[in-house]
This record gives sequence, C-alpha cells and structure tokens, in this order.
Amino acid sequence: MSKGKTLDVYYKNKHVGTLAEMADRRIAFQYDREWIQTGFSISPLSLPLSNDVFVPDERSRDRFGGLFGVFADSLPDSWGELLLDRYLNSIGISRESVSTLDRLAYIGTSGMGALEYVPAKNTDFDVIGSRLNFDEIARECNELLSLRPSNQIDILYRLGGSSGGTRPKVFLSEQGKEWIVKFPAKKDPNISGKREYDYSLCAKKSGIIMTETKLVDSTICEGYFKTERFDRQNGVKIFTSTFAGILEADFRSPSCDYETFMKLTMALTKDNYADKEQMFKIMCFNVFTHNNDDHTKNFSFQYTEDYGWRLAPAYDLTYSDTYWGEHTTSVNGKGKAILDDDLIYIGTTSGIKESICKEYIREIKANTQDLAKYINGKYPNRKDLSVKERVLELHNEKPGLIVNSLPQDARSVKPQKVIASRKK
Repeated sequence: MSKGKTLDVYYKNKHVGTLAEMADRRIAFQYDREWIQTGFSISPLSLPLSNDVFVPDERSRDRFGGLFGVFADSLPDSWGELLLDRYLNSIGISRESVSTLDRLAYIGTSGMGALEYVPAKNTDFDVIGSRLNFDEIARECNELLSLRPSNQIDILYRLGGSSGGTRPKVFLSEQGKEWIVKFPAKKDPNISGKREYDYSLCAKKSGIIMTETKLVDSTICEGYFKTERFDRQNGVKIFTSTFAGILEADFRSPSCDYETFMKLTMALTKDNYADKEQMFKIMCFNVFTHNNDDHTKNFSFQYTEDYGWRLAPAYDLTYSDTYWGEHTTSVNGKGKAILDDDLIYIGTTSGIKESICKEYIREIKANTQDLAKYINGKYPNRKDLSVKERVLELHNEKPGLIVNSLPQDARSVKPQKVIASRKK
C-alpha cells in the first residue's frame, strides 16, 4: 500500500496492517504479510486474510467515517466524541480539521477492545479511581450536556475520551480490575444508575453472563452504575468487535433481526451451543424488560487464541425507549407486540429445543417481575428533583471542582497520556 496519510494497526505488539486515507475520504486497509501467515481475520465477513487492499463501500463514510466497522469500534460514540471534540477545541484544534485517521491516532492505545494505532497522539495520565468524587464528575458531565463550557474538560477527557455509548462515563482502575462508571444522560431520571444495577442482578439471576457490577453511592441520585470491563482481563486486552462492526451495520437505525444475530453467532462461534443459549436469553430479557435500544453496537464478539470467536458478556441491559416506540432489533420481523411464539421461532430455528426455549421464557418472565417498578414507571421513593436539578443544587451548596478530589501530583500534569489507570 502506498504511503500517504496512513496509520498502522497493532494487536499485542504485532503489526496487523495499515490504514490509508483515500481521496474520497474512505479508509483502505491492507494486512501485514507476516500477519497473514500467523494472525487471524479481524473481521471475517469483510477482511479475510489475504494480501488484497480492502476498500469499504461508500456507505461507510456516513456510518463509520469511511472506516471498516472493526476499526470504527475503536472510536468513541456520542459521549466520547463530545469529549474529544471539546478537548481538541480547548487546545485550539477545530473539529473540522480532524480527520478520521486523526481521531484514531488520538485514541492510540486507549480504545475499546485490543487494536492499537501508531503513531498515536497520546494524551493519557493515570488517575487513582478511589480518590474521585463521582458527584462532582456528574456535575461536570451535566455542564457539558447542557452545552455550557466545563473548566474540567481535560480531566473528563482523560477519564472517558475513548468511551462508547451515549451516557457519560469514565474509566478507572481499582484493585487490579478495569471498570466503567456511568452517569445519567441529560434526560435520564435519577434512578437510572440504580435501575441498570438492578437489571444486571436480574439478568445474572436469569443465567445471562455479565461481568461484575456494583452501585456507587451518591448524595444527589440513587447511585451510579459501575461495571467491570469485559475487554480487559488481568491486565490483558481482549480483541472485541461489535455486531455493528462485523456486519458493517448502521447501529443508529433498525437494521437487523435477532434471527440475523443468531445466524452470525452460529457462523462465528462454529455453532457453539452455549453462545446460542446466551443470545436467546438476552433477546428474551430485552423483550420482557422494555430494553428497546437493542441495537447492533450493544452486542459484541471476542476473539482469543485459545477459544476463537465467542459471544462477549452482555452489557447495556436497562430500560430504554426508541423514538419510534419499537425494538431496534426486531424479533421474527416484529418490533413490538412480540409474542412468545416469535421468541420460540428464533430459538428453534437456531437449534434450541422448543421445550428448552419455553423453560427459559418462563424463568426469565418470573425473574423480571422484580423489575416491574421500573417497567411500569412506579418506582417507589422516586425523588422529585431531576439529576440536573440535583447537581445544580449540589454545586450551589458545595462548589468545587473534580480536580480537588484528585491526588496533588495529578492536578498539575499536562496533557500527555489518557485515562484513569486503564493500562490499555
């Protein structure tokens, strides 16, 4: 591949290949010759192992900034993109002057999953998670979401600039584990953190595999949802790609059915039965708990040398709506009014016995009764004040900055390296 505006891609210090920007803003990719001999296809449907120069189709410009989906997975979504844009603006760099490859370079070694981009434009430094004031972070997040300038943008960016999803979040390292802590989005109720935590407990009770979850105490809301990262295990990065990335699918609009998800799971995992059961349980759980925002970025696969492709632990399981009032991923062609028979159809056509499908449906329905207070909107002890009102109230009563909660030596650190001891 000719050298122009390029970026090299690495995995575990091995050169995977090279990205190059074309004149029409699409980003071509070519594998390294040695990787072809010793590595694996990082996107089996789009990037088979060969010496070809791969060019994404024209739709990639709108969907993934001209990238193949597997590389777009490394880029932050709404919240992280907002932080990156605000951070760059704070140091005099306009959004318009930053290309897709520039954004990957800013992510560098700190993206979700295991791919790294060289040369990186690192802006990281370590932050001791246990010393953070989460209520103050929530206040600063609210400032950003309200389009008001935050004087803590550099701290926020270092804590969450490569994060995905729409809700504000930060990364941190505690007790040898890597964590994500979520904060309410602008329109979220003050129960959103407690709600997602309760959803996680219910999902685990229903046999759905998730990482460890906790609820962080707060003085201004019901608490903040905290979950262990599944793309980090014992300090090692795990190769991870979303369904959107593998399917080159637009996650912003309805584009798939759970039947497609099942077929993809069967194809990548070589018909692993445990993963099919997991996908079936997650589908049922989403339907029974009004998790309508079940788009293609809310499901992932992981690849390891020992096990090949496997379904990643479940995540983003919580009450959610869509503006059209239906599931983003349909069930047997339906986005609403989904029947047990529709769920059973997805299961049985994937090789799960009907009797087992019915058993899982009964079990998950019974367990999700614990979440009725959220699903029916009758959560007791719901506070009258919104999160926005509470953080403003806290700021008025106890003004202070996030930086006041950081170690003294971290307060004066200039932008050189990103994010909360993530050791990415």
